[in-house]
Amino acid sequence: MFIVLFSTAVYSKTQIVVMACNDFPPFKIEHPTDNNPGSDVEILHEIFKLSKTELQTPFMPWKRALLEAQTGSVTGLCSCSKTKEREKNFYFSNKMGSNSVGIFLSEPSVNISKLADLKDLTVGVVRGYNLENELIEKNITTHTTSRTIELIKMLDAKRIDALYGYRTTIKVHLKELKLEDKFNYIEIKNAPYFACFSKQVSNSKELLKSFNNGLEIIKKNGVYKNILKKYHLLPYL
Repeated sequence: MFIVLFSTAVYSKTQIVVMACNDFPPFKIEHPTDNNPGSDVEILHEIFKLSKTELQTPFMPWKRALLEAQTGSVTGLCSCSKTKEREKNFYFSNKMGSNSVGIFLSEPSVNISKLADLKDLTVGVVRGYNLENELIEKNITTHTTSRTIELIKMLDAKRIDALYGYRTTIKVHLKELKLEDKFNYIEIKNAPYFACFSKQVSNSKELLKSFNNGLEIIKKNGVYKNILKKYHLLPYL
């Protein structure tokens, strides 16, 4: 468990904010090279730097990160999608960015335009993502693991028929595996994402307000755009 230390002054120099991250390149990169920790991680650090707040961004599997944030063991999540279920546990920042969400298929002849078309297929999805619940609600057979790259390897070996996930991140892994041109992609939706602050942390509302102010500042002064350029994300966000 990570300990979140708070002083009586909400934005004091001794405050430590802990935002849990999962490996989700190029947004969050657990083992970065050339000091490139991911666009979301850099955005978070730039924002909290404005209020002289020390930020820690430990990496862990998504399901564990979600649980620790729900219970207040960490301040929140580097980023997450907004769902009705999560609104019980989190305050959501203003929009940080957006992701194309869709289906990668091993067989190009399969005709897919919506989730319901997957009913006769086995679909891979990262365990604990809200995408998993979307498939379950449609009575679609799922196979889950904790890491996207494992699902890509299963798709390549035809152990699953399709992969439901976030286009940009999956494209990064496909390039790593030299599989970038192997699978068809069908977009299902474009989904916004946010920084998420645990309602179990006493000053999370104040942190949320400070974060939104900081996000607006770095969007106006060009820092936000420069970070997106660095990670080649402007066409997607």
